[in-house]
Amino acid sequence: LVSRIVDFCHILNAQVRFLGRVKAPFSVRLQGRVHLSGSGEVVLGEGVSLNGTVVPVELITYASGRIEIGSHTFINYGSSIAARASVKIGSYCHIGHYFFVMDNDQHDVVRHWQLPPSEPVVIEDEVWIGSKVVILPGVRIGSRAVIGAGSIVTKDIPPRCVAAGNPARVLRHLQLRPTD
Repeated sequence: LVSRIVDFCHILNAQVRFLGRVKAPFSVRLQGRVHLSGSGEVVLGEGVSLNGTVVPVELITYASGRIEIGSHTFINYGSSIAARASVKIGSYCHIGHYFFVMDNDQHDVVRHWQLPPSEPVVIEDEVWIGSKVVILPGVRIGSRAVIGAGSIVTKDIPPRCVAAGNPARVLRHLQLRPTD
């Protein structure tokens, strides 16, 4: 009974904190806090779970930006997701604390005052991302990939592999299980 009450409190917390600014079904859970900023669109799937207990989860969308998080994905505290165009995270993903992803570098390398074009970021289904991972603009991470803690992902990572490092590189490919 106590766990059901706690679960209901997390669902209620999500609905109250989002206050119509986020498209979130009633099954979305939020422990702690979330920081929403910008005027873009945030869409959460069924059963998404956000843990903002130690440090809030940040969701930042600029005017034409869209953040989409698939069903049953878990995002841990201190994570920051910023979209000027599009950041899409698939279903059944597990994301470690202090994760950071953005679809725009916010300034040009040579002309510091100029905003470069945004490049969408796509994280496919069932991806596991360790803590303190940075994902840069234009990256696609394939389904069932695993990204090691502290990695900086600068280019696409294929499905079913383990990648880590700075910059992240593929360390090995994962084999299919008989049930897959």
